Amino acid sequence: MKILLIGAGSIGKRHLYNLIALGYNDISVVTRSALPDDLRLLPIYKTVAEALTKNLFDTAFICTPTSLHITSLIELLQNKVENIYIEKPLSNSIGNVDGAVKAASTYQNNIVVGYDLHFDPGIQKVRELLRQNIFGKIVSINAFVGQYLPHWRPYEDHRKGMSARKETGGGVLLDIVHEFDYLCWLNGHVETVAGFYTNSGALEIETEEVAEVLLKFKNGSIGSVHLDYLQPSLVRHFIITGTLGSITCNLAEKKLHWSTIDNNSGEFTYTAFERNDRFKEIVRTFLENKTDSRLTSLQNALQSLYIVEAAKYASDNSCMVKLEQLKN
Repeated sequence: MKILLIGAGSIGKRHLYNLIALGYNDISVVTRSALPDDLRLLPIYKTVAEALTKNLFDTAFICTPTSLHITSLIELLQNKVENIYIEKPLSNSIGNVDGAVKAASTYQNNIVVGYDLHFDPGIQKVRELLRQNIFGKIVSINAFVGQYLPHWRPYEDHRKGMSARKETGGGVLLDIVHEFDYLCWLNGHVETVAGFYTNSGALEIETEEVAEVLLKFKNGSIGSVHLDYLQPSLVRHFIITGTLGSITCNLAEKKLHWSTIDNNSGEFTYTAFERNDRFKEIVRTFLENKTDSRLTSLQNALQSLYIVEAAKYASDNSCMVKLEQLKN
């Protein structure tokens, strides 16, 4: 397998090390920055076009800033690369994805967007319990996530990073888009969105630092998502309430608790699981098991992007937005 990795920032380096740990060594990198000493022997190209001109690749990883994802994706699709992994989210805007979707339909390929939380044991356990229908009809689903942005990448000035700038696709709505994705994975498609976002100025960034989003799902249930760049330490949890019980999943503390109206309760912990385990597992699955239901397809990844666009529009215009309006 001949692999091209595009972008060698923090997530690009993570994938590089994981690929090597999984036994994949025929890797070329597109980057304008120097690689760490232990990776310096890998072939390096300055542009995707240069790499594709000189080599044939059957697999590629797109790890560039969000605003550049579609440009790289279209280049790969035009060169009929078979397997393409794109870091989440798919893009910073729904306005530029049509060309990629059209190009992807011209040949048989395997395109996956990197929603690695599908590989978190806690979320997988929630999905398993929901399939057992022990909580009855889902009525509401509420998620909360926040972490202090300057602590994300302490080696860089957060005011100059991707998260701080609109042009690169920053802001909590896109940066922490995982929440919208996994709620849809657990509870089905969203129909209507409302919400607000704001910037207090405390972090000296131009993107939104806090957002509150309301969701109505096609199955009739409702939900909410809180996202922020301000929590002193990582907070990440969600609760699903059904007619027969509820379940709380704390992703930061790696534990679940559930109970039902007939006094059935349970707990599940997975503290031995490391964050990098899910990155390694999604890459391994992408390369070795294309039919795994935990992988997020190009079409499914559009859902969370539409939710973000709808939330921004709703906040800017003080209204509710039906996703079908954005799609048409």
